[in-house]
Amino acid sequence: MKLKKKICVILAFSLFILTGCKNQKDNYEYYTKNFIGAFDTITTYITYATNQDDFDKQCELIDKDLNYYNQLFDKYNSYDGVNNVKTINDNAGKKAIKVDKPLIDLLELSIERYEKISKKVNIAFGSVINIWHDYREKAESNNGVGTVPSEAELKKANQHTGLDSIKIDKQAQTVYIDDANVSIDVGATAKGYAVELVKQALIKMGVDNFLLSGGGNVASHGERKIKKEGDFYLNDCQEKFCVGIESPQDGNYSNSESDNEAVLVVQGESIVTSGDYQRFYKDVNGVRYHHLIDPDTLYPAVHFRSVSIITADSGLADFLSSAVFLMSYDEGLKLIDSLDGVEAIWLLDDGKIKMSSGLKDNDHLYVIEKDRLK
Repeated sequence: MKLKKKICVILAFSLFILTGCKNQKDNYEYYTKNFIGAFDTITTYITYATNQDDFDKQCELIDKDLNYYNQLFDKYNSYDGVNNVKTINDNAGKKAIKVDKPLIDLLELSIERYEKISKKVNIAFGSVINIWHDYREKAESNNGVGTVPSEAELKKANQHTGLDSIKIDKQAQTVYIDDANVSIDVGATAKGYAVELVKQALIKMGVDNFLLSGGGNVASHGERKIKKEGDFYLNDCQEKFCVGIESPQDGNYSNSESDNEAVLVVQGESIVTSGDYQRFYKDVNGVRYHHLIDPDTLYPAVHFRSVSIITADSGLADFLSSAVFLMSYDEGLKLIDSLDGVEAIWLLDDGKIKMSSGLKDNDHLYVIEKDRLK
């Protein structure tokens, strides 16, 4: 599936993989597996299980659910026997489409968060996103160099981005778009939402410790069952899971000696990062155009290199990472401060790092180059 949203941070799997997978404690052993394909990324799962059979059952659930949600939320591809986002868009202005409950739930939750949290993330913004997607695809076939959509082209598409065109009948479990030019795009919400659903399914199965990471979306539960040996950035990382925030490794970040700008300790939290440095193209003058489009300007936002959100719910973190990336720092900080249990880390274009008030360096968080703190 190609949601064509953010695959913005490749988290440093070594941070939580370098444990002794042959060591055992209280009958637990370290296990890990990669799942390739769903949501156009590699999803890594790590856990401590008592036996191979239990681990295999967990992996079967993850593989089945990820592929199911991947197909259901896809706007680019059709699948036999599946009515998905593409099916709804293909029938815009024609007829209502009956879909599975998780898709109804995702659409309703995305609309609710748009209305109550931020209007920067609009699932009816697909007509504009489609234009940028097409221009980026053309550039990718031309060594990453392309042209830029005209303001007139974008403004015309933006006339068809109203959420009121999406009609959801929860009882009949149908979705109808009454404007044939409106296109649903759940790229800013779907992956995190799917990861959260898989996380909750694993917890319901009885799994009490794991990390699930795919394309910049990380969900955690519990802590290490086997203490990590050796020295590390944070003492907490010996007994708890740690995740790295990737460095852009270009521009003002090109001199970083590490692949990561910061390391976070997680124990039940989710981390989702949006950035400008993995899905982009350039024009002939070398100007970068990434995939995170501001609905107010209709062009890629230029505030930061990346924004990382830390909170319990992976779906909410996914929504917020896009929304805050599209805001100024002051606007984003105000939003984060208004939400309970939510923190954020900003990587600025000048190489500096800012954090929300609930985060403190060397306290469950380690900023590798201290001079980057602002």
